[in-house]
Parts: sequence; structure tokens; C-alpha cells
Amino acid sequence: MRVRTLPDMLSLIFYYHRLNRYSFNALAGALDSDPELAESRIHLARTPEELRSAAAALLERHDHIIVALSVLTPQFAETRSLIRLLRADHGARITVICGGPHAIARAADTLQSGADIVFCGEAEESFPAVLRRLAAGGEFRDIAGIAIRRDNEVVVNSRALPADIEAFSSFSPERGMFGPIEITRGCPFACSYCQTSHIFGVRPRHRSISAIARQAETLRSKYGRVVRLLSPNAFSYGSPDGRQLNPAALHDLLSALRETVSPGGRIIFGHYPSEVRPEHVTPDTLGLLRRFADNDEIVIGAQSGSQRMLEACRRSHTVDEVVTAVSLARRFGYKVIVDFIFGLPGESEPDRRETVAVLESLSRLGARIHPHAFVPLPQTAFSAERPGRVSSEVIRALERLKVRGAIYGDWVAQRRLANHVWKSLGTQASE
Repeated sequence: MRVRTLPDMLSLIFYYHRLNRYSFNALAGALDSDPELAESRIHLARTPEELRSAAAALLERHDHIIVALSVLTPQFAETRSLIRLLRADHGARITVICGGPHAIARAADTLQSGADIVFCGEAEESFPAVLRRLAAGGEFRDIAGIAIRRDNEVVVNSRALPADIEAFSSFSPERGMFGPIEITRGCPFACSYCQTSHIFGVRPRHRSISAIARQAETLRSKYGRVVRLLSPNAFSYGSPDGRQLNPAALHDLLSALRETVSPGGRIIFGHYPSEVRPEHVTPDTLGLLRRFADNDEIVIGAQSGSQRMLEACRRSHTVDEVVTAVSLARRFGYKVIVDFIFGLPGESEPDRRETVAVLESLSRLGARIHPHAFVPLPQTAFSAERPGRVSSEVIRALERLKVRGAIYGDWVAQRRLANHVWKSLGTQASE
């Protein structure tokens, strides 16, 4: 009689789409490194319809399945509805486990919306532990970094330590789940609108060059020509505090990658899904980028053209540094995308006029503007605020830029999203 192994006892679905696939790639990589779970099969569903269909099909063959959801704040209302549909379809035959920025920040809300287990931080270690426990039918009291419902009460276990990113891969080659290589985790700046520092900490953790190169070699051989690097601030690689540059470490990383992916491979650095801080755009960093990487465009985070609003956002750079960064990047031959956030809390008419003037100045330098509408996110300093008004002056400026081809992305949809999030969450977004 064949003994059932742990993978035989698990039937797992990832709700896997463009907004969360990088997180799920990392979780799949964590399973690959676990001898008990490496053979587990993961079913990927990319739409709500695919998820419900996959659940129904699996439950024809299994008594019980696990559905994993990764939740951003703008997705929370959709996720809540989706869990209700799954419960209506299959009741307790499904265990719903949730992670992602909103679930981490709002574990109790996520559990009350129907989830069974919520991951309250980085999950490379807790996720495999939960799967093993689910397969064994055991308790979860000793698994750090999760929250559960017990007797209609929310129980939050002890906080998990930050993951050792050196021990895990950013993706899962054997499952065909590929994406960017995460080179740094954590950000020291804790900007007032951003969750990154709250989730991953303010002390940067850098993956070693050898580990990054191994992953790049895998991408190059199995996925194709492009190797993208993921970081909250690309040029800070190797920095002990994330604020000071470490040009030697950056050189060693990029030169090792160039050797690994050549000939024919392409390195994308300082572009989506990453960006660079304006004060870190220097002749040295741009020279390294030009020498070793292949992208002809970089993304710079500005967020406002008002110095007062930059200080309110805790950005730790100046408006002049934004303009200087764009000008320098253009002199090095780069196309430039500059991120801005509109409707920031406390933004005044003078702030808006200053921002419009900067938009026009950057446009004349040849930059494209990537507008975002402010969305209040849990844990952040702006979590209790509501989306601000985007003035007619700003709207006219953005329309002028759009006519000139100097806008990147759909900022109108961003405005609709911001208001939808506020209405769906209300004051739940606050701490």
C-alpha cells in the first residue's frame, strides 16, 4: 500500500494575477526549498471565474482544498466578495489563507471577512509551516507571524522574524513561475503614504551577488533573455542603511550579472518594477547603469513638486534634486518616467501650483510623468486621511501633457480607484 506523502494531502490554489504574482512567485520558491513540500502542486487561477472553477473541479477529487489570496488594499472589497462566493459554493471544505499588504496591516478585518488564516508579515517560513500543519490537521499556536480565528475570536501569534532572503528564491523555475529577482528588501524612509517600511522594516537586507547571479542564470536559461531586478530603491544595493550609496557593491553586482547573462541577455535595472530615488541619480550610478544594464529608460520617484509636501511625505529629498536627476539622466541619454502623487493630504493651492510648474519643467527636459492618485493605506502616516481633491489646474496641466505624449499610465482610472477604495473601506484604513 502506497504511503501518502505530504504533497498528496494538499490541494492548493493561488489566486495569481498581475498585481500579486511576484509575491506568489516567492512563496512558490519557498516551497521549492522545503524537502517536504517541493513536490506540492500549485494550481494557478488568474480571474475570479477561474478561481471558482478550479475550486469546484478540485473538490470533485479532494475532500478539502486550500485557497491562497494575496491582498492589496484596493483589492480588499473584491477579496471579501470572493471569499463569500467561495463559502457559498463550498462552505468549510475550503480553507482560505491570506497575505499581502492589506492582510498584514488588517489581519482582524481580513479574518472577519472570511479568511481562516492570515499571514502578518513575510511568509517564506510561516507559509510552508502552515501548509504542513494543515496537512497534518494540527494546531497553529506555535507558528509565528500568523493570525487565526479561534472560537469566534481573533488570535494573533507572536511576530515572526524577518525572513533570511538569502535562503529563498524570488521565483519557482520548476513551476514556471518566473519574475524579477528581488535584490533588496526593506526601506529606511517610511514615506507617509507607503507600506513598504512597515511590512519589510527600515533596515535594508540585500541578497548576495552570488545568489542573485544564480537566479539570473536560471532566468536566462529557462525564461528568456530579460533579467529584471526588484528593489524599493535600485541604486541603494549594498548600502548598510539604504540612504548612502555603495558604488563598489553596485558595480560588483552589475558586472557579475553582465557576465552571467551575456551574450544576448538583457539586464533591466532602475525601471519597473523598481525605481530610483532622485538624490541617488549621480554620474557614478548612471555610468554603471550605462555600462552594464540594457534599459534605455529609468523611473524616478518624485511624488510632489512642492517642497512642503515632500517634507510632509517624509521623502528626504528636495524638488531641486528631482529636476537635477532628470536633467542628468537625460544628459546620459536616458528616457525618464517620473512618479507623482496627486490629492495628497493637506495639499494647498500653492502646493499644486508649484507641482504644476515642476511638471512643465520636467516635460521640457523630456521626461514623461506617471501620475498616481493618493490612496490611504493601512499602517502609514496618512492612513486616516481621505483622497484629496485634484484641482482643475492640475487636471488641465495633465491634459496638456497627455496631448504632448508626456503622460505615462491612466491617471483617470487611478482617481476612480482612490475614491472607490475610500468608499469601500471608510475609516478601516486608519490605525
